[in-house]
Amino acid sequence: MKKPVARIMPIRGMIVSGESSPKGFIPMMPFAGGGATFSDDVVKYLRTVDKEQRVKAVIFEIDSPGGTPYASKEIADSIKSLDKPVIAHIREHGTSGAYWIASACNKIIADPLSSIGGIGTRADRLDLSELARKIGIKIDTFAKGEYKGVGSPYSQMSEREKKFIEEHVDSFNKYFINEIRVNRNIKDEKLLEDITSGKTFLGEEALRLGLIDYMGGSEKALEIAGELAGTELISDYRKGSAEKPGIIVRMLRKMFQ
Repeated sequence: MKKPVARIMPIRGMIVSGESSPKGFIPMMPFAGGGATFSDDVVKYLRTVDKEQRVKAVIFEIDSPGGTPYASKEIADSIKSLDKPVIAHIREHGTSGAYWIASACNKIIADPLSSIGGIGTRADRLDLSELARKIGIKIDTFAKGEYKGVGSPYSQMSEREKKFIEEHVDSFNKYFINEIRVNRNIKDEKLLEDITSGKTFLGEEALRLGLIDYMGGSEKALEIAGELAGTELISDYRKGSAEKPGIIVRMLRKMFQ
């Protein structure tokens, strides 16, 4: 008889929505050179894991600086729907959206040198309007709706547009913080303010602040998974991965294959 297992699920690189299929949308972002974890892949895979009788627990092996709010939420919600114990094992990085995912798990394990937290929200916008003017590029834009051009890098933002973006970022941030509050059962408002300031914490301080539950590595994660599952488990890595090579790497492979 085969022994029960804890399925190891990697969350690495930037976390983005969609799936890794070449037919799907590929987000062209500054992090395109690195790996990425696609939320659709993770959610679909977790649905199959939930039905596997031999899998008694899931361990998310996290090494990620975060990603988009929607993708992080989608994976965190999927974790909560699992009918099995779920453990987060943070390796080098578990910040921002990656920590959101970790917080949805039953327990979190990290190393003393792990970088944890970074709880906050930001939005970046390139302003190429001055550069375009200097090199003689003129861009004609035809749009209906006062805010239809918000985010365009080819024009300066008005104060009303800046306020619009700030309100969206604030809404995202409030949702994010509340999820951390609920997931980690944080009742101390001063503590919540400290850990949601955008700062990152090393493992020992994260443990003191209640951001993680244990110090340790993969063996500790497997031990805790077994305790929650009520049986001794062996680790079993996912066949394949939701982490895919970066966009630039994949484009170069297609060019030279």
